[in-house]
Amino acid sequence: MDEKENGPVSETLARQPSKTAPVPEQQVQEELPPDDQNRTSELEEALEHEKEKSDDLLRRLQYLQADFENYRKRIEKEMGDVKRFSNERLLSDLLTVKDEIDLALTKAHETKQNPVLLEGVGMIQKRLQNILSKEGVERIPGAGSRFNPDYHEAALRVVSDKEEGTVVEEVRTGYMLKGRVLRPSIVKVAGKNLVEENEQAETSEADRE
Repeated sequence: MDEKENGPVSETLARQPSKTAPVPEQQVQEELPPDDQNRTSELEEALEHEKEKSDDLLRRLQYLQADFENYRKRIEKEMGDVKRFSNERLLSDLLTVKDEIDLALTKAHETKQNPVLLEGVGMIQKRLQNILSKEGVERIPGAGSRFNPDYHEAALRVVSDKEEGTVVEEVRTGYMLKGRVLRPSIVKVAGKNLVEENEQAETSEADRE
């Protein structure tokens, strides 16, 4: 009876597949046919090559994107400058007209012209000044300010009790347009008194003797 009971169990165990240890990957690779091994190596090399190409293209794309961003900013700045200073020539011409009106008013006041005429010309002068101010035109500091070659042109150096390099008088008023020189001022600048300087030099030489 024991043999009958054990018989089917033994047969069942005999039919079950035996568990074997996994085959190492290297061994599987070695067991591949030579053609398959070569093909695998070629695919790995091709994949690495494509990855390098992809990385290179990505870097180039990033550089192009940065260049385009710089180009866009530069174009926006240039367009902004064109918009801001497109009427520069017209404003320069208006300044010439303003100079003539200012001179005419000065002469008219000196000669005591018709008050009604003076009032009318004065209104034109104020309206023109308002237009210039609205467009961003500002006057460059003149008499009493320090001479600055960025804003002033020296027409003459004169003897003055002012400190050397001080603007003594404006020959022509200068103007700025939104932070940029539209027209420089032509000025007279305080210089050294050459006569006094020579006398001081002669006195010093006499004292040394």
